[in-house]
Amino acid sequence: MAKGTRDLILRDRLQFDVDGAGNTDLLYGRVDMSDFVNVVKREGFAVKEVRYHLRDPANENGVLDPLLVGAAGSLASLKVFCTTTAYENIADVGIASPDVISLLEMTSVQFVDAISGVPQWGQNQWNHYGTPDLHPDGYNVVSDLLIGIGASVVSSAVNQTLEIDIMIIGEPVKLNEADMTEMLTQGQDL
Repeated sequence: MAKGTRDLILRDRLQFDVDGAGNTDLLYGRVDMSDFVNVVKREGFAVKEVRYHLRDPANENGVLDPLLVGAAGSLASLKVFCTTTAYENIADVGIASPDVISLLEMTSVQFVDAISGVPQWGQNQWNHYGTPDLHPDGYNVVSDLLIGIGASVVSSAVNQTLEIDIMIIGEPVKLNEADMTEMLTQGQDL
């Protein structure tokens, strides 16, 4: 959470649709940073933390089913990431990809008995890659932040609209000439 006296907490909610096969092609939501960034005035925003909360508004309490896969034996996955660069292919996005600030990968698989066909057990993994806490200095940006999402075989949510709550913690900063050169490259990548 906010640790510095100038730290701000920004919140947003994005919605995305899962198709009949449980898939969502790569799409982006944009977090408007125009209140904090201005290249002419050399104002930027130092992102210190990014948190994600996936939700299912169709459930009474909004909780997303942790077993993403409804069909036994298949692997389901969701990828959520924060970046300043729009990628065309979600397979190209990793924590070593340029301008990727944070990355969340969720996988789920269910195993069934080969004879009876009865589900025996399931396995879920939620991995938040990268540094979820960039304190004390943060990652300077001078552009809007993009939140990317993609889903594969999330059969527990077919034909549904899911949501991602995003919490970004950071602080407005003044940038020097070296910072500006680096940051202008970010802005051109959008």
